[in-house]
Amino acid sequence: MFSKRLKLLRTNKKLTQQNMANFLGITRQGYAKYETGQSEPDNETIKKLADFFDVSTDYLLGRTDKPNEEKTAEEIYEDPDFQYAMRSAQGLSEESKQKVFDFIEMMKEVEKARNKSKPKKNK
Repeated sequence: MFSKRLKLLRTNKKLTQQNMANFLGITRQGYAKYETGQSEPDNETIKKLADFFDVSTDYLLGRTDKPNEEKTAEEIYEDPDFQYAMRSAQGLSEESKQKVFDFIEMMKEVEKARNKSKPKKNK
């Protein structure tokens, strides 16, 4: 599953195996082995590929068919940034809390637009 998805993601971005090998700092032959299933990358390389293609590692590994998984509630609650935000929001009025939520939604849209306009990572 990994090898097929990796090749699909690469070809969808119109990248060559050499482009990907350069990005990872390996030989083209080494990268080709990932796409043919003759070799498997280490965890750090899998994370790097997931970040590059903007997909989850679970998607790359065939554990889900959704390229971008939302975090589970448990993962969100355990996130230190989330915990800090919740502590910081204590004592705010309902109106102020709503403004914070509105700002978060606006920033999500800004990030989405920014990610769409990023130049392709071709090396």
